Amino acid sequence: MREGVNPQRQKKVDAIDPVVFLVVTHLPNTNGYHAERLEVVKLCLNSMRHNAEHEHSFFVWDNGSCNELRSWLQFDFKPDMLMLSKNVGKTAARTSAITMLPPRSIVAYSDDDILYMDNWLEPQLELLQHFPNVATVTAYPVRTAFRWACENTIEWAKGHKLDVGRFIPQEWEDDFCVSIGRDPVWHIGYTINDKDYRVTYKGKQAYCTSHHCQFVGYADHIKPHLHYDNMAMGDEKPFDVAMDRAGLRLATVERYTRHIGNKIDEGMMEYA
Repeated sequence: MREGVNPQRQKKVDAIDPVVFLVVTHLPNTNGYHAERLEVVKLCLNSMRHNAEHEHSFFVWDNGSCNELRSWLQFDFKPDMLMLSKNVGKTAARTSAITMLPPRSIVAYSDDDILYMDNWLEPQLELLQHFPNVATVTAYPVRTAFRWACENTIEWAKGHKLDVGRFIPQEWEDDFCVSIGRDPVWHIGYTINDKDYRVTYKGKQAYCTSHHCQFVGYADHIKPHLHYDNMAMGDEKPFDVAMDRAGLRLATVERYTRHIGNKIDEGMMEYA
């Protein structure tokens, strides 16, 4: 039986902001490898929020993290949207979350171990809106990212002004390889024959690659090319290949984000 009319029936709700920050996180414990990762996740989320200089809605999908992180998310960080689930894997969580977003939303996706520097978003939005048919834009160019899933982007760039050389500063490469546990000296030898591909289109430059760990793109452009898998960390190669086939994968020529890894380097906390 029903008595009366639900007072919420005619009530309107605030729309999700046109730009949505999406972070997928999973912190099972704070021991061993993960001993410092609670502070890493906090730095990622705080720097993403504080240094964006742009209106946004914040969406965090937590894949079965420990109580310390879930408590901080709910009572301290307080994102606009928080999904608490068992660990469905990064790829499945990202796919599900982006699928939920309204058409023409701009999604700024991040793993939970990315550092965001001052005004990190605007340069990516500029490339997204300046270049034609952009799939994704990232703000930390990495030389090894030119090795896969950028063939179509490079082919398109050949019809414009394409520079091929070594333009990414070695300092950025060193930071990246340390953050993923590689020895910088070994990394130099590993990438000694690699080249950087930089395109100029109507006065703006971009690198001809992107990254699955951090990117900005139109949600409805990305949605048809998402996939699911049952891997805890996710198999990222199908996503990279699909994005290169769907449009341009680009990176800013300046660095506005960095990969942290599982511990915080000196100097990173200034962006918190």
